[in-house]
Amino acid sequence: MSADNKTADKAGLKEAADAAGTTTVDPAVADEPTESEVLAAGAAAAQGKHATMRYATLRIGIFLLSLAVLWGAVAATGHIVTGNGVLYLMMGALLVSGVASFFLLSRQRDAMSVQVTRRTERLAGRFEENAAMEDED
Repeated sequence: MSADNKTADKAGLKEAADAAGTTTVDPAVADEPTESEVLAAGAAAAQGKHATMRYATLRIGIFLLSLAVLWGAVAATGHIVTGNGVLYLMMGALLVSGVASFFLLSRQRDAMSVQVTRRTERLAGRFEENAAMEDED
């Protein structure tokens, strides 16, 4: 790799780390984040970017897993699930998955909350800017 490519790679890594805002600066190398810091910053930015989608997907996955486990438990007893039994199994799976996700998905829920709050603040800021522009006219 040429010297120009190395310099460009370091500059790109620094920009990615600065964009994520999660770099820690080593006093020995004040201008350049390490590769692990950049990777951590990129992972943090990616998690915050799709937090709502990740949380919803995990909730659906936990529900389907709960439904499969309950269905398997009923099938293991020799019963066939028909009619209202399907509805009862789905309600039970919803209850089990809700309790499980409350404990298992707290980090994802917090990340989603931060994402929603930021977006709401950004939209409120735009709304205020537009209202101020209308008042000036």
